[in-house]
Amino acid sequence: MDELLRSQLGTESITTDMVKHCSYCVMISPDPLHRTPVYCIKYSGSNTPILVNLATCLTCGDFKKCGLGFEQP
Repeated sequence: MDELLRSQLGTESITTDMVKHCSYCVMISPDPLHRTPVYCIKYSGSNTPILVNLATCLTCGDFKKCGLGFEQP
């Protein structure tokens, strides 16, 4: 169980590094066990962010527009 948690935290760390450059991302919670760690303004419809999970960010894909080479060939 300990190894599974460590693996999940490692994956979330990599994903967080990818999405933190998104122009819609206001902040990412430092708590690795937070279920919705990303404060996003894209889906809120205003300047007040809503909390979304990392899967939402990956589905949206706007973090790829930052030009850091996250696109797959």
